[in-house]
Amino acid sequence: MGIRIILDDDKPAENLEWAPPLRVISIVTLLAATLDLLADFLVCNRIAEFLPNFQSQKAIYAAYGYFFFAGVSVIVYIFEMIDVCQSLKYEVENVYTARLAKSLVLALEEVPMPTLLNILFTNEPRLSLANPVFFSSWIKLVALTWGIIKFCKLRFFWPCLPCNPKHDRRENIRRMFTFTAYRCAMILVNICHFYCIYIVIRNIMASANGGRPIKANE
Repeated sequence: MGIRIILDDDKPAENLEWAPPLRVISIVTLLAATLDLLADFLVCNRIAEFLPNFQSQKAIYAAYGYFFFAGVSVIVYIFEMIDVCQSLKYEVENVYTARLAKSLVLALEEVPMPTLLNILFTNEPRLSLANPVFFSSWIKLVALTWGIIKFCKLRFFWPCLPCNPKHDRRENIRRMFTFTAYRCAMILVNICHFYCIYIVIRNIMASANGGRPIKANE
């Protein structure tokens, strides 16, 4: 006599836990975003200190671009923190606001700043910049890795759409490959996310080797 195991895909996977609770997500997001912003300011301070010594015009342009997006990141940080604090206060997350906040963080902070930092450090591999770049890149890598979990919780991470507990597996797969404008935007944001992780890892590898020493202007 054999044993048959029947998997009913027509029932929603309501008991599927695929992300930490809301309070944990919010607290860790708050800490990660704050440390990320402080690390950006640390790099800005070091760049400003040695900017007069830069010899590469590309590095100078990248530095000014980095300063600009550091200012933009403050506005994005405030917007994200409002969403996080509201989630902690009411224990209910506005999914659309949270998705918008994370997408803005990627578009206006996580994509341009590591890219500009990579251009800057590639053209000006200064010993004085190596440690701040290395430190801030590690913090950003942790924040980006946590961001994947955040996107999973928000059901805004395309590879994890089949894990959506609100629908059965067949419906999730159908939604996954229904490329509406919303779905295409999701995929674009996810691609940007992986690009950010890639460029941050490159920054870590480049800054880990140090650079050539310079003297600050008196």
